[in-house]
Amino acid sequence: MEKDQSQYIEQCIINYEEIVKDAKEGATQDHELLEEITKSMSFGLLKTNYDIWLDECFIHQDWQKLNNLIFQEMRYQLLPGCSGGYDHCNNTLHILEAFACGDNEIMERILPSELGLTKNGYPFYVVMSNLLRAMWYRDEILLPKALNAAEKFVGTKKPQWERSGAAFLLALHKEDIEAMGEHLQNLCSGYMRADFSKAMKQLCVPAHGLYCLAQNLLPAQIFQQIKMPEHKNFSKGFANWRIENPQPLLTLYFVYPAPLEVLNKIFMAPVAKSIISQPYLHSDNSYHSPQLKKKWFLDEAAMLKSFVENM
Repeated sequence: MEKDQSQYIEQCIINYEEIVKDAKEGATQDHELLEEITKSMSFGLLKTNYDIWLDECFIHQDWQKLNNLIFQEMRYQLLPGCSGGYDHCNNTLHILEAFACGDNEIMERILPSELGLTKNGYPFYVVMSNLLRAMWYRDEILLPKALNAAEKFVGTKKPQWERSGAAFLLALHKEDIEAMGEHLQNLCSGYMRADFSKAMKQLCVPAHGLYCLAQNLLPAQIFQQIKMPEHKNFSKGFANWRIENPQPLLTLYFVYPAPLEVLNKIFMAPVAKSIISQPYLHSDNSYHSPQLKKKWFLDEAAMLKSFVENM
């Protein structure tokens, strides 16, 4: 493992020095350099070592370390700069990762109340983000619409784990204990058939996130009755640790040494708050349809700038 770590650091330094060299040719101020480094990370030019680190956590059964890893990987995935083509529903799965590690404040960064319901995105993300938003903010005006959309989604032929995730939120809203346990089990099973990497399938973080969300929203006597999934990708040890640590320490699994210290600062900075815009609204391009012109997208450039300014 020490050899893997040494090789990982060496590769990071090589990539980092190349990024800094290229950035310095166009950057005139420190914040511009930080923007380029962050943007490069969001494009995957400075990756984490998630696969190996996850194995280490399970070998040692160190749940604080596992929490640190989920936190770090989630923060990595949320770095702004790389457009996904959706509105503020784009980072829905990372909200579940945030709940899984106890970084609950991220909800109000990714789905701020002022942005309202999402419309432009992958159907599962739209349904989940709108229902999460309505439930989290207790928005009685938007809740009926979000519930109706989720019920329709559950009745489709979308992937099982996606339907189960939406069904869990519906059951959570109704405080249906038996249904919540059933849907978590189905989510874990369906997750294994989804198009995810082997490492991601090793731990169904979304299931852990939903389970932790239930602990946040339900009275203790109801939450305690929810049956944990009986599946290899759900860690009961970690789940029990999170029950006992509802507000865990949020820190990095891997602290980068010199000359990479700035990466630690980037990971620990407040998550970029969602900003949306209509980039094609006034376009005169004949290939841009009226529907496209009306669509809202995450404004990654504005988010990146704001992220660095608030670092």
